[in-house]
Amino acid sequence: MKHTTFFLALVLLLIQLSVAKMIIVDKSGSGQYTTIQGGINASSAGDTVRVLPGIYNEALIVNKAVVIQGSGYETTIITSSNNPTITMSAGKLMWFAVTSSGGNGANISAGSITNCVISGCTGAGVYFHNSTGSVKNCVLIGNAVNGALGDNDFYPYQSGSATNCIARNNRGGGAQFYGLQGLTYSCGSSSSIGSSANVIDQDPLFASSSDFRISPTSPCWDAGNPADQDPDGSRSDMGYYGGFDAPVFPVVTGLRLQLNTDGTVTVKATAQSRY
Repeated sequence: MKHTTFFLALVLLLIQLSVAKMIIVDKSGSGQYTTIQGGINASSAGDTVRVLPGIYNEALIVNKAVVIQGSGYETTIITSSNNPTITMSAGKLMWFAVTSSGGNGANISAGSITNCVISGCTGAGVYFHNSTGSVKNCVLIGNAVNGALGDNDFYPYQSGSATNCIARNNRGGGAQFYGLQGLTYSCGSSSSIGSSANVIDQDPLFASSSDFRISPTSPCWDAGNPADQDPDGSRSDMGYYGGFDAPVFPVVTGLRLQLNTDGTVTVKATAQSRY
């Protein structure tokens, strides 16, 4: 019976994977949908909603186990006058810039936001309430309240987690993570309900005020959670360009060494863009 149950579960998993689809969103009209919410509404668990460059003025509700993948914070922006711009209870959001002129950038009760830049919000960058959600390898910058703010109504505490993130110039100049029980390996000042592990309060030394790359001289370089790796196999950096989902270009996917007759070696590589 155990073998039969396992076999049926495997068949169901393979069927689900086989029908998972890619949904293309392009506000200019070249995709299947012109709004991100339209793509989400048409998606099913396991799907990927791929969003092409553009400024998407809409408030999103993300309540499905789907991946919503932007084309980079530099060119793919989600903005609204709502509080919040994004309401998230499932799924994964990655490779976007997010802002709100009406309040929080994102309210997250579950799911994950990874490798995004959340900035210029009139509220908090990310707000957790009774949350099991996570924010990872994000830059939270220039928000009017905290970069990430967590609170809860009950015990044991569930206020979400932030890992490998950088928070700068929030709440009138402070870095500010506040009330996050699961705050670890991040850059920015902390006022947490629990103890915060490996949180540093130093300038991350961004390339510029709008370019969030860091160099080996940054205190955030190779300073993320040791369990997390960058695409090249090194320890994760903090911030947008760190972690397995880092949108680095290109990503080397294979290497082949060719021994030449003169004794030299030719290295041939294959690579793939993350965007």
